[in-house]
Amino acid sequence: MEYDYLLRHFDSGAGQKEQVALIIYYLENDKNKTSINQSDAKTLIQHSRSTVSPSSTSTYFSRLRETGWITPTENEGYRLTHTGEREVEALLDDDALDAPRDESDWFIDSDVFEDNHYQKLVDDINRSYRYRIYDGTMVLTRKMFENLVFEILRGEYAGDDVQMFFDQENQRHYSFDELLNNLKVGVPNLKRFTKEGFNREMVESIRNMKDKGNRSAHSIRVDFDEGEIESISEDATDLAEVLYEVWEGVQNANGE
Repeated sequence: MEYDYLLRHFDSGAGQKEQVALIIYYLENDKNKTSINQSDAKTLIQHSRSTVSPSSTSTYFSRLRETGWITPTENEGYRLTHTGEREVEALLDDDALDAPRDESDWFIDSDVFEDNHYQKLVDDINRSYRYRIYDGTMVLTRKMFENLVFEILRGEYAGDDVQMFFDQENQRHYSFDELLNNLKVGVPNLKRFTKEGFNREMVESIRNMKDKGNRSAHSIRVDFDEGEIESISEDATDLAEVLYEVWEGVQNANGE
């Protein structure tokens, strides 16, 4: 999405201070910048249809800070506060807020998934993310992680220790939390399948990722905001790659 597209869908009565806030919003959300300085804003103004004078940028940054719309970051940069983000989005019409992300903007930002089943699942996750269906993004990510963990445990322990992936005593499948507990037990044996290493801290990171999205299969969060979901993307990608590498190693070891 281009900045001029957002500008066309911005409230025509908004002032130049608000336009500068829109620039920061665009750079954060569409260019994935975590810190925006005045030079960034001036460059965008010069290459867009913005009516803001580049020489006035510092004035508007000061006003945005005074009103609590932006807060300082490192390297003399700024980012929008939650208040600032809400105020900008209130001035954008629905067409702009619902516009899909670029096709190259992925939640699981990786191309290591060669298995057809998992590649299709990753495609569905990224499609949900592109169309800003964030509850769907997190539910599908959770299900992919759960499926990978189950398949890892079943592939590694089916011949020797079925109890690692199936509760024989009660004849039931384990919950995701229980599967993660067993995966944690299996880390010393399973870490041989990864180049970068696989450890218990990673298992807890998977659990934290699961809990951010939905506490259980029957409890789904629907209130993700843009910033939160973007902050999860990098960790989700790293964990997905590690789990997939372990799964591939187990499959190869079993000749599957």
